[in-house]
Amino acid sequence: MTFEPALKQLAFVLPNSFRNAELIFQKRFGQESYIHLNIPQSPRPRQTVSTQQLSSGLWHVILEWWEGNNHYWTEQDIMVS
Repeated sequence: MTFEPALKQLAFVLPNSFRNAELIFQKRFGQESYIHLNIPQSPRPRQTVSTQQLSSGLWHVILEWWEGNNHYWTEQDIMVS
């Protein structure tokens, strides 16, 4: 995952054979907020998601996907200003 603050987007690459994917944004500190996004299959492996709707502050991002019977995930904290 790569957070691109100037573009207000999060970019990531999924394998072509992924079955299902989900992106979860969890607000850190203060008022907790959760945003869940289902990621549809796409012929392009690189995906981008806008972060424009996120309030300022620290967010924990979880990207999880399923490929066959295997479950994978990656996590990252991003600072939205």
